[in-house]
Amino acid sequence: MLQLMRNHARNWLMKLVLGIIILVFIFYFGSMREKQKAEAIATVNGTQIAYADFKSEYQALLDFYRQKYGERLTSDLIKRMSLKERAFESILNQTIILSKADEMKLEITDEELKASILAYPAFQRDGSFDNDLYRRALRNVRMTPETFEATRRRILKIEKMERLIRSSAKVSEQEAYEVYGLQNRKVNVNFLKIATDSIKVGKDISEETLGAYFKEHSEEFAIPPIATIEYVYFSGEALGKASDITDEEIKDYYETNKQEFTDKDQTKSLSSVKDEIVKKIQMIKGMDKAFEKASETHDSIYQNENFDEYVKALDLKVETAELSRNAPPAGRLAGIQDIGEQVFALQEGELGGVLSDNTGYYLFRLASLKPSRIPELTEVSNDVKESYNRYSTIEAAKKKAEDILSLMKGGEDMLALAQKNGLKLSETGLFLPGPEIPQVGYSPDMQIAILELSAQSPYPDKPFFVDGNYVLIGLKEESSLDEEDWKAKKELVKDSLLRVRGERYFMSWVDGIKDEMTKTGKLRILRNLEDL
Repeated sequence: MLQLMRNHARNWLMKLVLGIIILVFIFYFGSMREKQKAEAIATVNGTQIAYADFKSEYQALLDFYRQKYGERLTSDLIKRMSLKERAFESILNQTIILSKADEMKLEITDEELKASILAYPAFQRDGSFDNDLYRRALRNVRMTPETFEATRRRILKIEKMERLIRSSAKVSEQEAYEVYGLQNRKVNVNFLKIATDSIKVGKDISEETLGAYFKEHSEEFAIPPIATIEYVYFSGEALGKASDITDEEIKDYYETNKQEFTDKDQTKSLSSVKDEIVKKIQMIKGMDKAFEKASETHDSIYQNENFDEYVKALDLKVETAELSRNAPPAGRLAGIQDIGEQVFALQEGELGGVLSDNTGYYLFRLASLKPSRIPELTEVSNDVKESYNRYSTIEAAKKKAEDILSLMKGGEDMLALAQKNGLKLSETGLFLPGPEIPQVGYSPDMQIAILELSAQSPYPDKPFFVDGNYVLIGLKEESSLDEEDWKAKKELVKDSLLRVRGERYFMSWVDGIKDEMTKTGKLRILRNLEDL
């Protein structure tokens, strides 16, 4: 049901209510219902961390970044962001914090729990807590008040423990002043751009050079594995059309989702949106039926290994599709999360799990798999030549930038070097250093380098690659600090720094507890992260 609700959050529940409850139920503690049955991946003081908890935490992170990046969230980006590692660390840290809180006999009183729940705007009507609204919101995600309150108590305990540890962090006025300086010191930076496409390299490439380059970079030209799948689609819309919708269900949906039915800050009447609500509830019920049918079909085929016979007997339409390892799914399958990850983990002929998008559920099996291969040079010679030329111009531009920087750091004038090399010397104008450098582009690395520049050391240690250019920078001038402004903002800066330092102090404390528990055997990791 949670999967269904996640897929249809826009249609079924108030976004705020769903955010609160799913955050409580999944983000912090995973799937409690399956915890006792799930395989343990770690133990903390005898408390098991279930695989289901890790998967829920990981899925929550994936959902967050899918909303943020959309189609740009590729498998490669997911790996580079280390989402599995972050999910595992999160669930492990929560368990450790709870363990230490229990050791210290840290408790959340009934009054604290009550105040926390009463303060939720999502459970309030006209500024006051509404018990009916509270229970209806929980009922809609099939959660009892007892379960929600027990989970909320655990979260409050974690938060109290964190506050206790963070309160040990201290900040001096001098430290705050240095941070204020970094935040308010404006700089004017000279810069030179060396465009990679302005560098000329020889057009004629010997076969020997091209062969050597291809050998060194052959993985870049690998033809990815191609999977052919057969799948059956169970439509939520089709299965929901025959559902009978009661007046009570319509009224309950309307009361819970009034924010969906507003026009110029005026709430539409129930009668005017009744047909719309019926369609939405039919879709939700249809998704329930689609899940049941897909699960039933999966279980039967899995047990009897009779995919062809089963789908033929039930007259189910079987469709085929091709998936590339390095490309997102297209067409009807484009909205299915993690389908590529599942498909390429199967053996030929093996049945996959039940997956879904916003319209229905899918059951699939891997029909065939063409493995990845390194092509012959003759197959990709044009691509290799193009890649080699790009590589050569970038390397040549980098070498030119490094040579000029070496001369700058050796004392030669930046303007004279620019004129000698046919480059234009420009300046940013005074600005507060950030990742977006005026007239240069976005470069967090350059931002860090600029913060370290001074009159005694006006040049960084390396050039920076930004938007197809190698960029050389040098500090031209910096503004003085406004002492009156510092006095006015002193406490705010100290508070901000204290929060940052408190977070670092807290994470250092968690890491120390981990080391101690590992040495004493109280923390045991039972599964390799690569296998999760």
